[in-house]
Formats: sequence, structure tokens, C-alpha cells
Amino acid sequence: MHGDILEVKKFLEKQNSISLTSEQEDKIKKARKLIKKAIEEDRTIYGINTGFGKLSQVKVSRDKLQKLQLNLLRSHACGVGEPVKRDIVRIMMYLKIDNLSKGNSGCSLDVVNKLIELLNKEILPVVPQKGSVGASGDLAPLAHMSLPLIGEGEVYYQDEKTQAANLVEQGVYKPVKLGPKDGLSLINGTQYSTAMLIYAMLETEKIMTLAQLAAAMSIEADMATDVPFYDQIHQARGQKGQIKIAHQILNLLEDSEIIASHKDCEKVQDPYSYRCIPQVYGTVQDTIDFVSQIVGREMQAVTDNPLVFPEQDKVFSGGNFHAEPIAMSSDYLAIALTDLGNMIERRIANLMDSNMSHLPPFLIEASGVNSGFMIAHVTAAALTAENRTMANPASVETITTSANQEDHVSMAPNAGLKLLNIIDNIEQIVAIELLVAAQGIDLRQDLEKGRGTELGYQKVRNAVPKLEDDRIMHPDFEKIKQLFNDKNFIEEIKKILHK
Repeated sequence: MHGDILEVKKFLEKQNSISLTSEQEDKIKKARKLIKKAIEEDRTIYGINTGFGKLSQVKVSRDKLQKLQLNLLRSHACGVGEPVKRDIVRIMMYLKIDNLSKGNSGCSLDVVNKLIELLNKEILPVVPQKGSVGASGDLAPLAHMSLPLIGEGEVYYQDEKTQAANLVEQGVYKPVKLGPKDGLSLINGTQYSTAMLIYAMLETEKIMTLAQLAAAMSIEADMATDVPFYDQIHQARGQKGQIKIAHQILNLLEDSEIIASHKDCEKVQDPYSYRCIPQVYGTVQDTIDFVSQIVGREMQAVTDNPLVFPEQDKVFSGGNFHAEPIAMSSDYLAIALTDLGNMIERRIANLMDSNMSHLPPFLIEASGVNSGFMIAHVTAAALTAENRTMANPASVETITTSANQEDHVSMAPNAGLKLLNIIDNIEQIVAIELLVAAQGIDLRQDLEKGRGTELGYQKVRNAVPKLEDDRIMHPDFEKIKQLFNDKNFIEEIKKILHK
């Protein structure tokens, strides 16, 4: 995973305070000086002394420049829907601070420092999920993120939702006064869309770890062969992700007596959902690696508009706010993860079918009076089907806004929201496979499991007992899904994968 994404991961885990370097402060001051100079020279510059969007033809007098920026935050805070996760808000603030610190935005140092203060004090803006089309920046979400800087809007503080004005009255912090370009610098950019994709990437890393574990456990439960994972096969094709996944699955199955027990059985080939795990999971891994590079570049980018170049004494208006790289990347990842779920669902279905697995129907010994995992598979099938619907690309759904001035938009936020829903479904599908595979292993003869699959099996059984008779399975699903929050367990599995 790209180094910058890993830095965000460390930040979320450790919650260390952040600050600007002296070099970053100097860059911000130089850009700010140019903005002030441009105003003094009465240059007409978009968003500094003009209206916004279609209203860019309207020149704004110098005495109204502060009100222009204040009105911008208020008018653009038009988000709707449930609030986004607080970790996504943390990433948004982190990215915005980094973006502004590069010295191409022209905002005041006070604004950047105030954003840092709020983040360090864990005063997190309440940001509604919906309302951005991902061009001209993520305007509505970033406006909601920015309102607390001026003492307005809602925030989370000490695990409670409250009005920012209440914290100002209590003396928790003082609001900042906006000057020319400040409001526009805050809300113009791709930080909301990028934050969602970064969060998705961090979840995807966990998904790939546990999905490989679940697949290896299913291989044992179905008594499938490990031959399709031999390195010679994958070197012959040369696809990097495929080679990597095949190697990692073999690591999980190392020393498995279950695999060794049927080396000379009559079964010639396994279904594709077993045999082609490296080819499918490997392509998913390649997609993750590709998206990681794009996200890493976006994290280093300046996506404000207009951009300030102090060394050339220039201010240029462009389109770096257009979030197409993030929109398409979110769509790519959504498609990849959806197909990951497609393959998982097929293995679950295979283990349900006694004609395929040669295990008791629906993995319950007293079937008939018991339904076993019959409806667990139905749940996995429902989630898989839902993901297929959501995998339809959002990035092709452009729609015109701002009276035809903004006539092609990215829809990156919609792509990100869909991706997060797909990830939630995939985590549940993986959890179901872990349960089903553990049950299948229980129904095999008492043989040693692989190095990694033993760890996985014991973890599942420590959380959920073997299914002897039908019980309410929803709590089982919830307990196993919690493995995605078990950092130590995930790290244990990763060590085996990467040895």
C-alpha cells in the first residue's frame, strides 16, 4: 500500500497531534502575500473578488470580500443524509491541512492553524454523507467540515454531538475570521472523496487478509487440492497479484494434514471458485495496488482553485478540483471487491451442496429437522446480489450543475458511498465463509489443519461454537464480523501470508 496511505493509518491509530513545519508556514505566507498584492492591484481573480460558478462574472467590491467568503461557507453547507464516519472526517481534515500547507492555495495561516487546532482537540465537524458531485471540489461536505472554524455548524466533541457555537461560548476554542480566498480554499478540493477512498483502502487491506484465510479454510473443508497454487503455474503467466496470492494461500495451508490426506483421491479438478482463487484474488490485489498509486498521488496533489504560484507572481484558474481520478478508482475497487464476493458466495454454495462437498446437506448432521447453514448462504447470496447492483460505475453518471457552467462532474462522492456499502457487505460475506468453512472442517476426520488455517479455525471457534442444532445465527454473524476489528489477529495472519 502507498506510503502516504500508511501514514494516514498511523495517524488514525495513534491520534498524534499534528503541526506545520517552518517551511510549510513560509509557503503559506508567501502565497497569502500574493493574494493580498493581487487585491491591492485590483486584479480580477475568480473566487477572490468575484462570485462563484456561474456568478464568476460578478465583480465583488473590496469592502465585501470578507462577507463573500463567509457567505460561501454558509450557502454551500447543503449536505443531507446521515453523518459520515468520524474517521473519514479525521482523514478529510488531515488531507485539507496537508493540501493547504503546500502554499498554492493562498489562504491565511490562521485558517490552517485553526483547522489543526480543531483536529488536535478532537473537535470533529458533523458532515452529512450526500450533496457533492465531485467537481468544483466536494463543496457541500467541505463546507460542513469548515463551518466550525467560524463557530458555526455541528461538531462531535467528547463523544457528544453539539453546536460549535456552544464550544465557543464555553471557551474550548475561538473562531477564526475569514479573509479573501479563505473560504474557497477550504471547500475547493477532493478531500471528501479522497478520504472515503482512503478509508475504503484501509478496510480493503483487512478484507484481503481475512478473505484469503477464509478461502484457505474452505479449501480444507471441501478437501480441495493445493496443486493449483503451485508457483510454477503462476510464474508461467507472470501476473504479479496472482503469483502473490498463490504463494500466500500455500503459506496458510502449510503442514495441513487435511490437504495431504487426499493427495491420491479420484477427484481430478476442483470448481473454479477453488482452483482459480489466485487468478481472481490476484486481479483484485492488482486493482488495489493500482488504486493505491492513484490515491497516493492525489494525497500529494493540490486540488484547490484558483492556484497561487508566488515564484511566478501568478494566480491561475484551472480544474484540479475535478475528482475523476478518485471517482474511477472508487469504481474500479468496487468492481474488484464485488467479484471477490462473487467467488466467495460460490464456495459457500458449494459447501452447502452435499453432491459437491460430500458433507451433510447444509453442513448439519441432523439435516431435515435442522436447516443448518441453508439461510446463511441465502444471506450471502443477497449481499452478493446487492453488491452487483451497486458496482455499476458512478463515474459515468455525469450531470450538469451551476447553470451549465459546471457541465461535466465526476460523481466521486457517490462512487465512494457505494464502495463503502460494498465493503460492509463483503466483510459480512467473508464472515459467513469463515463460519461455514469452520463447520465444514469440523465435519471432516480429525486431522491437523494448516499453519494459518488452524489459527483461523481456533479464532472462529473461540467466538462461536460448532452448530449442532439450529439456533439464531445473527449473533454468530456479528461476532465473526468483529474479527475485522481484531488488529492483533489480523497481524498474526498477515505474518503468515507474507513469510
